[in-house]
Amino acid sequence: MTYSVTPLEVGHDVKKFTCGKDELDNYLQTTARQHQSKNVSKTYVIVDDDSPSIIIGFFTIAIRSMTCKDHMPVSIAKRLPSNVPGYTLARLAVSESHQGQGFGELLLVEAMTRAKSATKEVGGFALFVDAKDENAAGFYKKYGFTSFPSDPLILAIPIATIPG
Repeated sequence: MTYSVTPLEVGHDVKKFTCGKDELDNYLQTTARQHQSKNVSKTYVIVDDDSPSIIIGFFTIAIRSMTCKDHMPVSIAKRLPSNVPGYTLARLAVSESHQGQGFGELLLVEAMTRAKSATKEVGGFALFVDAKDENAAGFYKKYGFTSFPSDPLILAIPIATIPG
C-alpha cells in the first residue's frame, strides 16, 4: 500500500470519516472545506493511493496570531521579542479503523515539515498546538512540543528545532 498526503478536495469523502471524537469529525465534515475556500486554514488528508476518496486521517494548519512570549515556556522564549508569530496545528485526527498504525505520527511530521517550509518563505517562530486533552498533549510532547506553564494543553515547538 502506498499513501499520499494531499490538500482536502471535493473528491475526498468527508462524510464517512470518523475518528471517535465528534468535534473533529464534525469539523472535517462541515467546516474544513469552507475554511479552506476562504483561506482561513488548510486541511491535508492522508489516503491510500488505491482508494483515494477514503480519508485515513487529516490535519489542519493555520497562521496563529502573535503570541506573547511571557505566556510561553521559558525554555523556548529566551531572547525573543515580546510577541512572536507562528502557525497552529489546529486539528489532527486518524480514522478509528486506522488508529494505532502510525498515521498520527506521519501526519504530525507532515504538518511540522509544512510549517518549516512555510517559515522559509514568510517567517514564523513556532508551531503551536491547542491539545484537546491530556492524552493528546502527551502525544505532542513525545515529538518535542513543550507545554505552556499557564495551560498544559497549549504546546509549542520552535520551528528551528524541527528536523529537515
